[in-house]
Amino acid sequence: MIRMTLAAALLALPTAALGQPATAAATDQSPPNLAQPAAVLLPRDTPIELMAVAEVRTDRVVPGARFRLRVHKPVMIDGRVVVPAGTPAFGRVIAAEKAGNVGKSGQMTAELLHVALGDLEIPIEGEHSARGRGSGSVAVAMLAGGLMGLFHRGNNAKIKAGELITGFVAEDMALDLTGPTPRRAAAPAPERP
Repeated sequence: MIRMTLAAALLALPTAALGQPATAAATDQSPPNLAQPAAVLLPRDTPIELMAVAEVRTDRVVPGARFRLRVHKPVMIDGRVVVPAGTPAFGRVIAAEKAGNVGKSGQMTAELLHVALGDLEIPIEGEHSARGRGSGSVAVAMLAGGLMGLFHRGNNAKIKAGELITGFVAEDMALDLTGPTPRRAAAPAPERP
């Protein structure tokens, strides 16, 4: 009889414990509150790896034409994603020269403008130059094709789709990432040690 009462008591213990409110000891075992700071500093010269979304070629663009890129790898600050991969970015062609006859190669120079993080534009710096492949010399063109070499066209310069370009944050930016969309922080972010 004592064995049955003891067995019934042991079976009832877990059920009774489930119905009881949490004790102070159980509350003390909860993890500490690890709240993220409201503002994050994105320092000047932080590298941002970008990828060209579509091909940009000197036979299709003129100086001033804008082109799209996207962030290839997320930008992390203190273990926190500040700029996610896939975020749109933009550049502008500042010089474009088409390929010409006699094997003259095209040339292009482009500058990076900004990363569009929601409604926020993060200014970035960087320049990319491209040159088309080709002989580029009258003598080589003439040797290769006689008089027909004079009509040989060089290759246009291009930024290939998928090509990686590194840009750098142009200025220190305090960002508030607590809302649904990122925005500039009202107060400067705390200094990093």
